[in-house]
Amino acid sequence: MTAMKQVLTLAALAAVSLLCAMSWTSGAAARSSLRSEDKECADTANPEAAIAACTRLYEDRGLGRSNRAIALGNRGAAKKMLGRYEEAIADFTLAIELDSDNPQYYCQRGDARLRTNANDDAIADFSAAIRQSPRLLWGYHGRGQGYLAIGNGELALADFNEAVRLKPEAFSLRVLRGRANNLVKKYDAAVTDLTQALANPKSSSLLPKERAAVLTQRAFAYAKSDRANDARSDIDEALRLAPKAAFTVAVAGLVDEKQGRLTEARDAYRRALDIEPNQVLAKSGLDRIGSGTTAASSEDPEPPEKSEPVARAVEPSSDSDTCAKYIPEIGRTVKVKCAD
Repeated sequence: MTAMKQVLTLAALAAVSLLCAMSWTSGAAARSSLRSEDKECADTANPEAAIAACTRLYEDRGLGRSNRAIALGNRGAAKKMLGRYEEAIADFTLAIELDSDNPQYYCQRGDARLRTNANDDAIADFSAAIRQSPRLLWGYHGRGQGYLAIGNGELALADFNEAVRLKPEAFSLRVLRGRANNLVKKYDAAVTDLTQALANPKSSSLLPKERAAVLTQRAFAYAKSDRANDARSDIDEALRLAPKAAFTVAVAGLVDEKQGRLTEARDAYRRALDIEPNQVLAKSGLDRIGSGTTAASSEDPEPPEKSEPVARAVEPSSDSDTCAKYIPEIGRTVKVKCAD
């Protein structure tokens, strides 16, 4: 995945300690002699401290297998926050060995694998989680991202349809499903999803480059459905927000091409290739209009997935008064109001 800003807020925020996390397992009551390390281990706002606390808990052989697995899951999440993805994957693998019936560990490992572009392995992890918990939102969300990353739009769309059914109000799911619809050439559906995403209150918190990425996807859908004037409005704003984003510049070329502005289109495609030499949409555009004699039709071949923005959804950035908090019950790091 690369790539847009990959932080996915999937649950209501709550104060949680490692003791709470016992609800991960198959309903068994949590009874152990966990000490003060539990809160440190579960709180990744300070990941280095969390890693140290989780290590102490994991090495306490007096704890049960599920409790030690929880410590590993939290430690892996903290390492993931630090970008130490291979180490995180190793921790999640150990957690699965200790508690293989917990789908959250598969999702955590799948998410880390997405971040290292091990997309097939990530898809396998999310599929394992879904087999264990068929209504697990994170499973469909993550597996859909994996399918997007390998260019399988049909399977990505099926997963995002299920995820949207489970949580229709989720901003990131609308963005991802819009991308999937673009990939399978369902441009009207893509416009609908991306418009709903931009109307979501969370969109007001997007960074400029994040908003530009969503606008670019919608501009692409408009352009491919021969609505170049609508596309122009989106792409002009996207260029203002992110003038050096290769895909945004390439889509600007496509919009120019659709409007018959071939000189401007060639210039945009070349600028996109200056930024990203393998930008496929720009390459295919120049192949079409190199002579300056014809404009693209709506039936032009789609660029491969890897020429588009990374599969990961864009989430609004947090305000300055929020901190990262790992919520063990959902296996997610979310943003909460910082403690005074």
